[in-house]
Amino acid sequence: MSVGRSSSRHMLSVDLTPMIDVVLQLIIFFMLTSRFGDLRRTEIDLPRQPGEQVQAKREPALIIDLTGDGRVVVDSRSVSMIELERLTRAGLAAAEDREPFDVLIRPDRNAPASDLDRVLGRLAGVGVRSWKLGTVEPGDGS
Repeated sequence: MSVGRSSSRHMLSVDLTPMIDVVLQLIIFFMLTSRFGDLRRTEIDLPRQPGEQVQAKREPALIIDLTGDGRVVVDSRSVSMIELERLTRAGLAAAEDREPFDVLIRPDRNAPASDLDRVLGRLAGVGVRSWKLGTVEPGDGS
């Protein structure tokens, strides 16, 4: 007795449209969110001075922008000196000696030195012992 095989074959079809839709949505999502890191920086005309030639190993814990009109800006929003002290204390408490609390101050070159002194005095008052100033190389033309 012979057992006959069915001569019809079933073809499996795979619809890739949902997967392509998801991939495109992920690409759009990452393109939009990756831009927000750049938007957090205030447009500052940094002093043209040669700085350290060593690349930073990590992003500073706190970036403070000092504008030409004396405003203090952290994360794209103007803050008062009291708010700056609060943010700095919170950052220092979160670091708790596990890693250094790096502070980068980006002063506009038109900002008065007295405004920079005021910011540095407040930072020293809450326990910041070291900080770096943001500059650009003199030949950059930026």
